[in-house]
Amino acid sequence: MKKIIYLFLFLGVSLQVSDFSRFSNTESLQNITSQFDQSFSLNLGTEPIFAAANSWGFVRQSATWARGNSNLIDQLIAGLKRAGYFTNTNPVTQTIQGVNLDGIGSTTLRLKLNQSASPIAVQATAFSGTKSFNHFFEITKTGNTSPSLQLFFDDPNTMLGNDGALIYYKLGDFNSSQFANVGGVITESYTGNEASYGTKFQTYTWRNGPENSVWPSDIGRVILTEVDSGKQLCFRSVVRLKFSKLTEISPSSASGLNTLKSFCGNIDQAYYGLAYMQKFDSPFLTTAKATITTSATLPETICNLPNSASFQTQLSYGIFDVNGFVNDGLSASQVPAAYPSPTQGGADFMSVEEAFQRTYQAAGASMGSGKPAISTYEASNKTYLDSLVSGTEANKLDFKSVP
Repeated sequence: MKKIIYLFLFLGVSLQVSDFSRFSNTESLQNITSQFDQSFSLNLGTEPIFAAANSWGFVRQSATWARGNSNLIDQLIAGLKRAGYFTNTNPVTQTIQGVNLDGIGSTTLRLKLNQSASPIAVQATAFSGTKSFNHFFEITKTGNTSPSLQLFFDDPNTMLGNDGALIYYKLGDFNSSQFANVGGVITESYTGNEASYGTKFQTYTWRNGPENSVWPSDIGRVILTEVDSGKQLCFRSVVRLKFSKLTEISPSSASGLNTLKSFCGNIDQAYYGLAYMQKFDSPFLTTAKATITTSATLPETICNLPNSASFQTQLSYGIFDVNGFVNDGLSASQVPAAYPSPTQGGADFMSVEEAFQRTYQAAGASMGSGKPAISTYEASNKTYLDSLVSGTEANKLDFKSVP
């Protein structure tokens, strides 16, 4: 059974933003845009969820993506600070047309900063209701009717004690062969400090994935939380995939994929759930748990199939370090004590098992006595992900109309 699971593919995204510190302190936004190509790069590729040669490859790739995404908002804000836009609190409204950005082409840049007197109200999938932001930055590719990137944030110096920061971007607008076939996929990333555990969280949500070899999923959500007084990262994700699309992507794997599909009730739509805890200190010890389901729950076996010695479907743990994969197929008692515990959490952090149980849950779901209920930013259940296809939630996951 495990060999069949190895055939599953999932998107791996890494996003790196280099240091803006070289920009001079000036009022001109051109000091950012003139070197934007060196400051903002996105790399997209496919990585196996479980790879036969290096099991659980997606754990490493997802960590790379998460670290890169977490830098994006910080570095864009840092660039604006270095350009001198926050040396005073005077409102700024500025539009610069015909700015050529390497990797994008000709663009129009728009800023609305220091708008505390009339903040910009926004709805998003990562929070309920409306949040109002003091600052706004937008990039639109020339000839497009919608932006390529929008950033909303409250305070250039901190994301604590305010509404945080929200960014939308469309990879298809970036002139790279890697993005040629990503279609109209839009990613929403929100950083806030109303975490169920810890002090800071980030949520990444996407829709309109083309379900091809470049981007096999159509919808997904990643939830990151900094916990244990900044000593650990909690990573949770659920992505929506189709067996039929995976077969088109990898015809040589059709037999195994069709077998797995038949075991999963011949349901084409599948959901891949992953949770892991990673220590921030080197060697970055990590403990993970993952599964595939076609139902509305995450059972303790693959697709809720019966487990046996000859047909092993029971979920287990995998462990990793700075060099990557270490071991898998482990029970909770077999995970070495130095690694994040599968079963023992703390006052402000989860065990791996609790992180897994908080994955694929609906907003507001109760997690038992003494445990915080699922917050809006954590919602990643089947019903919620399906709602991102169209309707109210799907409309939130889009660029905003900002006068």
